[in-house]
Amino acid sequence: MLHHYKEAFIRLFYPAACEVCRANLDLEETILCRRCTGNLDALAWPMEEALVDERFEHLDNVWTVYAYRSPVRELLRGVKYARKDYLFKACQKHALEIAQAVTSDFGYNAILPIPIDRLKLMKRHFNQAEILATMLKPWLTPPVDRSLLIKHRSIPSQTFLSQCERAINVYGAFQLKHPAKARNRSFLLLDDVLTTGATANEAARLLKLHGAKRVDFLALARAVPNIKKATILGPAL
Repeated sequence: MLHHYKEAFIRLFYPAACEVCRANLDLEETILCRRCTGNLDALAWPMEEALVDERFEHLDNVWTVYAYRSPVRELLRGVKYARKDYLFKACQKHALEIAQAVTSDFGYNAILPIPIDRLKLMKRHFNQAEILATMLKPWLTPPVDRSLLIKHRSIPSQTFLSQCERAINVYGAFQLKHPAKARNRSFLLLDDVLTTGATANEAARLLKLHGAKRVDFLALARAVPNIKKATILGPAL
C-alpha cells in the first residue's frame, strides 16, 4: 500500500508515458497504455497459427509470437536502437506461452540466441537476441548457450535484398566454437524478428553440417503482408 501511494506521488511530478503513443499511464499501467496493450495482444498469433507455413531448407520448424506491426515494431526498435531492454517485458506473456509450448514438445539440448558480429556488438554493446533469451530463461528447461554459435564476420545491410540475395549475403557468416558439441544434438535458435529467415537458415545449415539432428527457430515477431493482422487493428499507428 505504501508503495502504491509513493508511486502516485512520484507520478504527480513525473508522469509516465506509454512507450508507443506517449499517452500518460495510469498507476496500474506500465510500459504501454491500455489501448496499446490491447493492440499488442491482438497481434499475438494464436497457438495454431504460430507455426510458420513456409518451408526452409535447413530449419525443421519455425515459430513466431507476433505479427511485426505497431506496437510490436516500436517496442523492438526501442530495444535495438534506444537500448530500452525493459520493453521486452511487454511481450513476455505471449512469448513465454509459445516458448514453453515449443520447448516442452521437443527435447532441445540448448537454446541458441542468434549472435551478432563483433563490430555491431562494439557499437550497440548488446545483442537483443541474448536479452530476449535472458528474459525467457528462468521459465524454460533447455539451457541458453551464448558461446557455441559465433558470427565471425559482418555482413552488408539486407534491408533491400531479395530472399535469394539474403541467403548469398549471409552464407558463411557463422562459425561454431566447438563443432563437436553440435553432433546428435537438437537446438532452438532465437531472435527478435523473422523476415526471410535467411540468417537463421544459415545458422541451421552450419549446425547440421556438424551433425545436429534438429534445428528449429523461434522469433518474437514475423514480417507479414498487411492483410490478416491488419484487419484487426486498421491502419498502422
